[in-house]
Amino acid sequence: MDSHDLAELLTGLASRLNNLMVDTSGAVSRQCSDLQETLTGQALAAIAKDLDHATAQYAAAVNALTAATQEADAATAALDQTARSIEAVAKVVKFAGQASALAAGVLA
Repeated sequence: MDSHDLAELLTGLASRLNNLMVDTSGAVSRQCSDLQETLTGQALAAIAKDLDHATAQYAAAVNALTAATQEADAATAALDQTARSIEAVAKVVKFAGQASALAAGVLA
């Protein structure tokens, strides 16, 4: 661990929350936006400040940011999977509608 870890993790998590903000809506999107702004500000502060990376407090913050980043990645993957599932269902509905129309023609 070094003194740049905190700034890098803050920036990375802010970026992930920005992506989640775009991929969600309503209150969740607004919360992601607010957190993204907060994390960006904290990243700038971490860059400007001489931090002691050997403290337990620093290690705890890095560990928490790492865990939050992993959760953000998992949430993004879940949203992506959900989007693909919705697209797949829409495709099935389209093909089923076309098949039903063709079947209706045969049955008429």
